[in-house]
Amino acid sequence: MASQSNTTFEPLGPRTLSSGNAATERSEGGGFRRESAALLGTNAKYKNKTHIDPETGEILGVIDPMAGRVQRFVLQAVARKFLPKSRTDKCLRLRQKGKQVEVWKSHEFKTASFAGLQTCGSVWACPVCSAKIAERRRAEILAAMAAHKAAGGSVTLLTLTAPHQRTDNLGDLLAKQAKALNSFWNDRQVKAVSTSMGIIGQIRALEVTHGRLSPSNNGWHPHYHVLQFGGLGDGFTPLDWLQRVDAEDLLYKRWAACCVRAGLGEPSRAHGLKLDDGSKAAKYVTKWGLEDEMTKGHTKKALHGETPFDFLRSYLADSTDKQAGALFREFAETFKGKRQLHWSKGLKKRYAIGELSDEELSSQMEDEARLLGQITLPQWCDVLAADAQGVVLQLAASGGWDAVAVYLVSIKRNPE
Repeated sequence: MASQSNTTFEPLGPRTLSSGNAATERSEGGGFRRESAALLGTNAKYKNKTHIDPETGEILGVIDPMAGRVQRFVLQAVARKFLPKSRTDKCLRLRQKGKQVEVWKSHEFKTASFAGLQTCGSVWACPVCSAKIAERRRAEILAAMAAHKAAGGSVTLLTLTAPHQRTDNLGDLLAKQAKALNSFWNDRQVKAVSTSMGIIGQIRALEVTHGRLSPSNNGWHPHYHVLQFGGLGDGFTPLDWLQRVDAEDLLYKRWAACCVRAGLGEPSRAHGLKLDDGSKAAKYVTKWGLEDEMTKGHTKKALHGETPFDFLRSYLADSTDKQAGALFREFAETFKGKRQLHWSKGLKKRYAIGELSDEELSSQMEDEARLLGQITLPQWCDVLAADAQGVVLQLAASGGWDAVAVYLVSIKRNPE
């Protein structure tokens, strides 16, 4: 493997990680190979992501996994503009203490990534960290769903929405919805429905969109998606129960009452509450799939309205769109520190899902990754000056270290 005079490369050889993540590295095939002893579900991925037209079923080809990664670095640069001096502003730019900037390539997925850099671990504000965290959270949900179904259980999807207006403050809206949700779960009739459905646990996701581009523009639209794990030990499935009793109507009435008491007003019957079995939920979220609906709500492109990351795309397309920047900043500041996913007590333990924080997931390396090389501090400064983190990874994935080395020379700001 060729190396340039201004490019360093770490000697190969066995070593043990000191990060405490039950992983090891060893020399193999010209580089280090990382193997993770992660808990169930944390590393499951699709090897090939084939894009299928949701209407025709036509297979349109395999998506280049690096194309999305490059785009996320572009969007991260936009996010940094609106969140100066934040952790996202420094994410994947500053080195970890005592570490060098490394470029790794996944043997299995043919993607490249950095190591040795600080990450913000923000599932809300950072397009790069968010995608990585969401993929691993998706895998955790998949593992839990698979284990639950294997044990004879079934899953329903409960969607809860409250009234919202253009003039609503996002923070106030979230506080009122949280109050309504707490009352809803503690409601005697709601508890009775859950018992009848054999619910043993749930995963709740918080999602938000904005309607500024719609004719009515009802402003911020935060809502909940709740995966309910039930159907165990009661002799019939949640769907059977739904056919016997109009559970959805009952739950709607209780949710509406809770919203009114919380000062939100009464939600409509058409949009306030929906209760679907797994198959209907999968159709509802189309190509995202049920588990993606639970983890990538604020990153995907909304069918109606805009997601927070749509604001970044809008500003990238039109830098005069100051409203997009203001709304993204409001979203990031309001959601900071909030949990994207909430698992009911004991559910993760029941299905052997590890307790890892968002920051831990954002700093994890991909499985079966091999070290390609190291980037010196002066070279890294050149990369940052050119906003070229994504370019470096794309070159590493497609052309190996030789391509990266040539590119580093081409962007050198002070050639000798």
